[in-house]
Amino acid sequence: MNRLRLAALLLAAAAAGPARAESPRLGSFQFQMTSYRPNVDAEFKGKLGCGGGTVDCTPFRDIYGTGGSWIYSLQVASSLYVGLPGSLDLGLGVGYFSKTGKGLIQGTLTPSGDDTSFRIVPLSLSLTWRFDGFATSFPLVPYARASLLRYQWWITNGSGATASTPAAGSGSGATMGWGVAAGVAFLLDFLDPQLGREMDRDVGINHTYLFLEAARDKVDGFGSSKSWDLSNDRSLAWSGGILFVF
Repeated sequence: MNRLRLAALLLAAAAAGPARAESPRLGSFQFQMTSYRPNVDAEFKGKLGCGGGTVDCTPFRDIYGTGGSWIYSLQVASSLYVGLPGSLDLGLGVGYFSKTGKGLIQGTLTPSGDDTSFRIVPLSLSLTWRFDGFATSFPLVPYARASLLRYQWWITNGSGATASTPAAGSGSGATMGWGVAAGVAFLLDFLDPQLGREMDRDVGINHTYLFLEAARDKVDGFGSSKSWDLSNDRSLAWSGGILFVF
């Protein structure tokens, strides 16, 4: 009887085989929301009489209000290094920002009946370092990122077309800049390791994180006097999102 039981245990162990290793890591994909308000009015500081006023010109605030909005962005990255104590990813990102207000009657601060929108598509090339070498043992992963930025922007008029005037020219363009960020990510696999292994086996996602980060950017054509300042008007911008490592 003991021999039969021993044989059954050996057969069961052989059928189960060794634990399945994590699939090879190739890169990452993330969705992110960032609080944002462009610092367009900064270049008008100290210039009076905008639209007939007697205080600093604030064209963005006058048209679009004082509230902020969000940049919604996606980033796909390729892993350049994976090991201890962490990993290095090279990523490409694209986002979208839109703010709508009422146009002003020329030469005044009086709103017109026409809507106007300020739209930006932020593009980024980023290097991200994550201290994720021990993430399965300790689920909080700090990281840092440096980015080269290009913001494609355009302004629409009441008919939805790109605005233009003889004095100001075309209402579209692109502004270059840079950004740095630091944050912390929480490994969701830590809450349910079995589900994490199933996602890796079924769709190739090694790990899933929720993250929170603080960022600083400077998007002003690298100090060019001919570029708008599309930097965030906050010294630190907060964002959060979800990251999939595959």
